[in-house]
Amino acid sequence: MQSHPNGWLFLLTLSNEFTFLMIKKIFFVLALALISQLVVSCVDCNCLPKQTFKVSYKGIVLRNLDSPNELLQSSTATAIPATRYGILIEFATEKIAWRIPKATFGLISSAYACDCIGDDYFPIEEISALQIFSNNDFDPSHPKGTELSAHFKFKRDKAMFSVADYIKSLKEQNHNSNSVFFQGLFLQTAPTGTKKHKFKIIITLSDNRVLEAETTEVELT
Repeated sequence: MQSHPNGWLFLLTLSNEFTFLMIKKIFFVLALALISQLVVSCVDCNCLPKQTFKVSYKGIVLRNLDSPNELLQSSTATAIPATRYGILIEFATEKIAWRIPKATFGLISSAYACDCIGDDYFPIEEISALQIFSNNDFDPSHPKGTELSAHFKFKRDKAMFSVADYIKSLKEQNHNSNSVFFQGLFLQTAPTGTKKHKFKIIITLSDNRVLEAETTEVELT
């Protein structure tokens, strides 16, 4: 039985038309994706110019840290290994109003399309000194009430700095009030006296005001 030439021609024509329609569909999808990207890139975030504000320190809040390796984790645990123990120092400042950018045009939410640069908040006071004390005996040479800053170091990036060197570096640079001690203050020497401690931190400012706070009690295992 022989196939009819016109039948083959019909099938070939039908196949070509189907291929052409598929190619058109692919180009349509690609064009739609491109248009979507152009719309997103044209979104007006309506960002205001970046501003710089001055703030004043009003108090400090202390949180215990249990931070193995590179992690910075606040902890409410009553016992923390001495090798992982740190203190997070947070400042309370005068009221700060954060500006929220709003998109005025676009198909995609401004939360995804906008990336406005935040304002800067710089303190009007310098930190003159920082002292650390415990409510219990730390070791034979450091009984209750003895200054303990020599047993702690501040973390900055991957380096550790003594308290004195870190405070000195703050005076030499214009630091943002929200990032003064954001990487934590870490214990370098385990206590050989009492294991349970409440650490008090006293910060003296350049205007002679004193800010202080105490951690919750923690057992250093």
